[in-house]
Amino acid sequence: MSRANDFKAFLKDKVNLNQTRLNLLSQRVAAIENFLIGDELFGEYVTELVPQGSFAHGTIIKPVGNKEFDADVLIPMEQVDGWAAKDYVQTLYEAFGRSATYKTMRRRGGRCVTIDYSGDFHVDVVPFVTRSGFTYVTHRITDEFELAAPDDFTEWLEEKNRITGGNLVKVVRLLKYLRDHKTRYTIPSVTLTAAIAYHVSESAKILDPDAYRNVANTLRTLSEELAVQIAAHPFTAPYIKDPGTGRDLADRWKDENYRTFRTVFTSYAAKIGEACDETDYSNAVKLWRDLLGDDFGTLAESASLTAASSTKSLVPMSERFLDRDFNIPERLNPDYRFKTVGYVAPRKGFRDGALPKRGDRVGKHRSLKFKLEQSNIPEPYDVYWKIRNYGEEAEQANSLRGDIHKDTGSRSWVESTSYVGHHYVEAMIVKNGVCVARSRQDVIVI
Repeated sequence: MSRANDFKAFLKDKVNLNQTRLNLLSQRVAAIENFLIGDELFGEYVTELVPQGSFAHGTIIKPVGNKEFDADVLIPMEQVDGWAAKDYVQTLYEAFGRSATYKTMRRRGGRCVTIDYSGDFHVDVVPFVTRSGFTYVTHRITDEFELAAPDDFTEWLEEKNRITGGNLVKVVRLLKYLRDHKTRYTIPSVTLTAAIAYHVSESAKILDPDAYRNVANTLRTLSEELAVQIAAHPFTAPYIKDPGTGRDLADRWKDENYRTFRTVFTSYAAKIGEACDETDYSNAVKLWRDLLGDDFGTLAESASLTAASSTKSLVPMSERFLDRDFNIPERLNPDYRFKTVGYVAPRKGFRDGALPKRGDRVGKHRSLKFKLEQSNIPEPYDVYWKIRNYGEEAEQANSLRGDIHKDTGSRSWVESTSYVGHHYVEAMIVKNGVCVARSRQDVIVI
């Protein structure tokens, strides 16, 4: 047994990186971007920085203990004539050396330059080079171009997260917290993320409609699936494919580390199942606390009070609903599927492409076009678009919106990014006067 508020509060107060630090991270990345664009040498090749890894995936967690958190950002750039692979990181390092601010904060790695914000976090800045139609990171020490497709990984994970109704990234955060809180095994975050995400499927929802119903169910479903998989591999880790390059993400493990993970994670999966099956709430909380710590189940009341105090801002007067304002009832057809995808419009020097490849993250003052894709819904039908903003900037500008517009036949919608925050655009398909399907594209403006 579990209560949604317990997980919501625990994630908010113990696991998730707080919004103040996320805002500071975004400000620091913007400052680095502005510096590099203006640099006398590197600025010729830089137009923007793009989040990657846990920053793009939305799986950064609050550091446990005195640890720092880190964020990776890519510098998308074309291959520079005359530069060897080793020159990209070195030249980037030299560029930061021309800054009074960054000169003492920089350090070189093999594939990146790290900017240290002492005692809180660091940012790894990674040259991301397009060369002969393929993308690479570069290695300063080996002088090699290494095939990489982090944006493909991000797009794949975003799709898996959609299938779970947004619960996958919350589960990844919980499992990263469990790893760092218990410290009983080691596993690289990217390996853990992929290992869990590979078990997300549409078929699981058909077999069990509650598989991803909430955070606890999703945690149980995916932990049990992974436990079954590793049970069949007692000595060496199973192949965990990088969705972008096809490389084995399990090769980052030593065999002895994997075997420890296998033993401990299997026991955790069993305890998660036991906690979900426990019918007595008090006993269930004890089981969850054994895994997650004594704060679990104690934070929900204060979270409920906070939520109640902010109800007005959650539902602005401007927000519209199909049933209430358009007299269109909703009866979603589980056999109907489609996907709303946002695209960043081309702009000189800036990287365009699908929002899911960027972890749904984009800067301010960019034009976006939203389209319907992968639809199996037979015509005829109407499309309605809903646009909803969140965050302090939108609230202060009285622009939380929530307006709904009927599509004029283009099956697309154009918006621009004006406010920092976590927003969305949602397409709703109406057939014979009934809303039969809906799909949302998150838009995270940084």
